Amino acid sequence: MNKKLEAVIHILIWGVGYFILLQATSTIGDFRKETGPYWVPLLFGTLMSQLLFYTTAFYFVPKFLRLKKTKTLIGLIITTLFSIALVESFVDYNYLVNFFSTANEGFQIYFYYNLIVGFFVLLVALSYALLKYWIRNEKLKRVLLEEKLSTEMAFLKSKINPHFLFNVLNSFYAKSLKHNVPELADGIAKLAELMRYMVYETNADKVELEKEIHHLKNFIQVYQLRIAEDDDVYIDFDVKGDIKAVKISPMLLIPFVENAIKHGVVPHAKSAIAISLEIKQNRMDFKVTNSIHKGANGIQDNSSGFGLDNLRKRLAVLYPDAHTLKTMEENGYFISSLSLQLDQAP
Repeated sequence: MNKKLEAVIHILIWGVGYFILLQATSTIGDFRKETGPYWVPLLFGTLMSQLLFYTTAFYFVPKFLRLKKTKTLIGLIITTLFSIALVESFVDYNYLVNFFSTANEGFQIYFYYNLIVGFFVLLVALSYALLKYWIRNEKLKRVLLEEKLSTEMAFLKSKINPHFLFNVLNSFYAKSLKHNVPELADGIAKLAELMRYMVYETNADKVELEKEIHHLKNFIQVYQLRIAEDDDVYIDFDVKGDIKAVKISPMLLIPFVENAIKHGVVPHAKSAIAISLEIKQNRMDFKVTNSIHKGANGIQDNSSGFGLDNLRKRLAVLYPDAHTLKTMEENGYFISSLSLQLDQAP
């Protein structure tokens, strides 16, 4: 659903609900319409219900269900329910009721009443959030299935058996060793690893981050074979943190490097690419910086990469509300960065 339309629907539902309660009821607990401005305590209760609803439906459920932390989710929901009920009861009992009612009920009554109302609001919030979560997952499944079918169709159209390509590469590898060309042999081995990863490993929904980084390094090493000895090209890759403890969706990082090489490397010109990846708890910060050269042509064929625009679409489906992708130009450099919440590997 369009976010603007969703926001309008929410405003209408809360507004209509508040208006109906204001017109159709004359008393809620100690609050009585004839004793004061009845809309004030009713508005305060509505605002507290909204706080409970949106905190649960738009923050707790999406975040902790995605991370599969069910116990943490349940604990936070219960804590939030009781905390909001306590705060609301404290304000009702000590501040509002003295102005709007002559009745005198104990604090416990307020707490029980607000807890019951909060419980029903919580049920609605959970139902709403779980429905959205299910719809989003179904959409994700459809998108991934379409991508998989598209990939399989591309392989069928090519009519080339991947095993045949691997056998050819192995043959080239053996001949390069026989003729004592170790640099070429190493490049062929890396190329075979690249192909094997793309053909076999990327079928999984998630791969170890360590494998994705290894694939990225292989890609860089294969590309460096294309660089002439007199070309001034510098590529640095720095990794920090525990990369063995997390998984990500495959082929998320390669578009950044492809883009940096395509636009940041020019033969016979000083070119620099700096890549950094850091893991902090369950977050990955990935950054690629490349020098800007107009008309740069490091990679001629775009078919091998998703491209940053397509990557934005993938991230919106795979990591909704769990990523930040930024691009900018600064002092002659193009900077692309991705901040991503990561699932811990089981």
